[in-house]
Amino acid sequence: MRTFRRSIHYFERVAQSGSVRAAAETLHIAPSAVSRSVQQLEDELGVALFDRTSRGLHLTVAGETVLGYLRRWERESAQLGDAVRSLSGVRLETVRVATVEVASYELVPQAIAEVRRRAPGVRVEMQIGDTALVLESIANGSADIGITINMPKTVPARSLWTMMNPLGLVVPRGHPLARRRSVQLAECLGEPLVLPEAPLAARASIHRALEAAGPYRVAASSNRIVGIKSLVRAGLGPALLIKLDVAAEVRSGEFSFIPLDDALIEHPYLSIIAPRGVNRTAVIDLLIESLRKGMPRGEFRA
Repeated sequence: MRTFRRSIHYFERVAQSGSVRAAAETLHIAPSAVSRSVQQLEDELGVALFDRTSRGLHLTVAGETVLGYLRRWERESAQLGDAVRSLSGVRLETVRVATVEVASYELVPQAIAEVRRRAPGVRVEMQIGDTALVLESIANGSADIGITINMPKTVPARSLWTMMNPLGLVVPRGHPLARRRSVQLAECLGEPLVLPEAPLAARASIHRALEAAGPYRVAASSNRIVGIKSLVRAGLGPALLIKLDVAAEVRSGEFSFIPLDDALIEHPYLSIIAPRGVNRTAVIDLLIESLRKGMPRGEFRA
């Protein structure tokens, strides 16, 4: 058992670094010992865990599966330790959230604050990235909860709650269009626009509609939401973003958000997701419920 545990530990280090030599350096042992332990693990499991090429080591499908199970085991072991310590009155549970940028401004922090008000001993780790990173974190067991935009239909995760978040025109207070209830893209082309770039969901949502609306001018663009809002503040022009991107600025009166009313626009969906087949703790369920309540009002999709 001790040999097997050591082999698993060495395998994880090699998977992280993609190199036996790099793993050996972090472990402070000889590369031959690492290589031998990984080979023993492969022999015991009866499968190759790595594709060995001149460019390094890459996990096989079997290797990805083993790594996923290993990370889930580490997470559940940590939860077991938390549960045992809680018997002595110390609550040390850690919940890990992977989220897209837009939900990291208010939605996730406010939900975390609500959970910690009710369970002060809970620690929450928040990782920010695009939807692909969030899905990878859920799949490999490094996140308990995920927040995605436009989640693909076939993914190794369970969608718990999905809400449409409308795309609209973002303008400074006092702009001629600021008081409109809705607007079409064709009406926005009188001045240069500030456009989102990939990987922002708004870019894909407006592409077809923007091309169909007619000739348009671009004043500036950015692949970050904070960059786009800064460009609007600097007076470069109106921007095209989703409602949640500018919720705080609309509330303060700095910006106005006017929903776009074009049939070709594919409004993004924000989803709360969790791993399939994993037992959730009461604290994780509490955070999920807090996130659901904090989701912006819009069209619900099961």
